[in-house]
Amino acid sequence: MTKKYLIVAILCLFAIANSGHAARQRITLAPQPGVYSEADIEKEILFGREISAIILADRKLSPDSKLNRYLNLLGQSIVRHTNRPELEYAFAAVDSSEINAYAVPGGYIFITTATLGMMQNEAELAAVLAHEIAHVSDRHIVKALDIRADDESMTAIVSKIVGSTAETANVIFYQAVDHALALLFNKGLTVEEEYDADMQGLYLTAFAGYDPTAYPRFLERISAVVESRRGELGNTHPPFSERIKRLKKIIETEGLSELGNYKNEKRFGQYQPTGG
Repeated sequence: MTKKYLIVAILCLFAIANSGHAARQRITLAPQPGVYSEADIEKEILFGREISAIILADRKLSPDSKLNRYLNLLGQSIVRHTNRPELEYAFAAVDSSEINAYAVPGGYIFITTATLGMMQNEAELAAVLAHEIAHVSDRHIVKALDIRADDESMTAIVSKIVGSTAETANVIFYQAVDHALALLFNKGLTVEEEYDADMQGLYLTAFAGYDPTAYPRFLERISAVVESRRGELGNTHPPFSERIKRLKKIIETEGLSELGNYKNEKRFGQYQPTGG
């Protein structure tokens, strides 16, 4: 896959996402503390675009245009309730037998066809997308790498190591990219960040009108499969039993089931890939 093709694929994701974009409603997550400039946000988006291109070079984008459009329409209905209206999110399915989903800085969300194949309804898909959206909304990878427009923090440290040559900027950038990919596929984010994404994802799911109990049910269904397969979700996330316990407690104590109960098995079945 050439660099030109990767860029075209990324731009196509943006086009699909924008076609289903709707005005954000009143019920949203609370604004995040901290100040990020327009330059910071621009750098995050460009960084995420590079990571997305690398993911698409290694993992084939699903050719099912109807599925990808469906993912974007559904994703945009959830994004309306986030606390980051400055981002234009894009969603896509990748053909893979791996059970996983990835949240890339800047608003790029990927989910594997195998994961979609294990779902039973749209509420479960909404919940998984909401979890990944929460990672972006809370800037988990951005904070881990301190991706900012100024060249302080991580950039300054790396500069001292590699020296101030003409190639320094590229070296710094691609070291950060490698680090981000390691966080996504190997090391994982912190346990607390995963718990935070679980919690924020529940709120987003309920705010969008979907049944929040779909998420713990889905995790219960895939837990035995995932934990038995090395190199997948079980290695980069907290134990399923603890996550499910926490999720059920939040749903009960916060009364989230009163906010949403939509499942929509029929529509989901029209787009669900088979044999992923």
